[in-house]
Amino acid sequence: MISLIFIVIYRYLRNDIKAKGSIIHLYVFFYLLIGAVSSLNSQLLNGNLYAYIIILIGVAVIFPVHPEYLLKNFTGVHLLFVIGLFLLEQDRVSFLIKLINSTGAAVISFTIALAFYTFRKNDFLNKRKLGRKEEVFRRLFNLNPNPLFLINPDSNEILLMNHQAVEYYQLRDIETDGSFLFRTPKEKDDIFTRLKEQGTIKNIVTEQQITPYIRKWSMLHFELVDYLDHTCMLIGTTDITDIKKTEEELERHASYDMLTGVKNGRIGIEQLRKQVSGGPESEEFFLSFIDINDLKKVNDRLGHASGDDLIKTCCETLKRHIDHHDVLFRLGGDEFIILFFKKKREDVEHIWGDIQRDFEFLNEEKQKQFHISVSHGLYHYVPGAPITVEEILETADQEMYKEKSLYKEREASFGK
Repeated sequence: MISLIFIVIYRYLRNDIKAKGSIIHLYVFFYLLIGAVSSLNSQLLNGNLYAYIIILIGVAVIFPVHPEYLLKNFTGVHLLFVIGLFLLEQDRVSFLIKLINSTGAAVISFTIALAFYTFRKNDFLNKRKLGRKEEVFRRLFNLNPNPLFLINPDSNEILLMNHQAVEYYQLRDIETDGSFLFRTPKEKDDIFTRLKEQGTIKNIVTEQQITPYIRKWSMLHFELVDYLDHTCMLIGTTDITDIKKTEEELERHASYDMLTGVKNGRIGIEQLRKQVSGGPESEEFFLSFIDINDLKKVNDRLGHASGDDLIKTCCETLKRHIDHHDVLFRLGGDEFIILFFKKKREDVEHIWGDIQRDFEFLNEEKQKQFHISVSHGLYHYVPGAPITVEEILETADQEMYKEKSLYKEREASFGK
């Protein structure tokens, strides 16, 4: 009944913290007092103090009261208990024994209460500190300008993701599976294994399929962190799509001739050298060394814009007559190289005949202010042949000059 009354009063004092504290201390005092009175009553009947000792230990274990207030309650009630015991116990030896036992029980109970209170206080403070750390972590997590994920590596569950991650990956806020961040489960396992050894992994560049129609280049950073007593992967994403596009553009400028759009001499020679260095395992091909006729005359008479137009016209004509097996590149100036693969000599000669007819058609139609023609020399490479790239080019160049000499003789005979 007394407990019920205290509960009603406690609930009535909802917002008055100080008053509620006083009610708790008063309740503990009455609880101890009832135990002391009950024990004194037992003293009259059978001479034992068990009820008092049990109440002392019970209060010490059950009630997380501040030691200062509990000591006051213990001291006040115990003094009243000792006075009552002194008045009821006529045998002074028995009184002394019961005094020592009850006082020892009170001291032990207070020590237990102090230990429990200290433990509960430290546990509370640690949890509050952990909660504050979690709050700070979440705040910093959400304020980070880059997409961030916190993932459980065992289940791939997304524990946290900031707004930037939702926008970057076009996710829903309820998305919980983070496996899309990895190309394969094995890649995730390998990264997690490395993280356990290194703690952090930076600058992993990967191309990610964001949607069926959008792909982005990302630089991922991984870190192993403890979150809510779990070992988790913190994954940061940096969008490097624009950087990759710039790199590709620079690579294109470094690999392709800007005037004609075909591969430049550096890349072309590298590919030719790779073919020749394969030895007997390399592929058979025909190399055609091409030189545009009278480019210097066009530049001198009509200007370099017309000269560039002549180069582009010749290149476009060449491109129309090669297939995906073949390689066309500009060696430099007015010189081009075609590598013909998977073709016989008669196939190459037939292609060259078609190219010459296209030039003749352009000249007959007089679509340009200048005459269009080229000279070419052919070299047949057989896998395993003891010859260098330089020797191949020199041989084809010599063949080309034979044709160019004939062209110049014809031009001279017509007075051009």
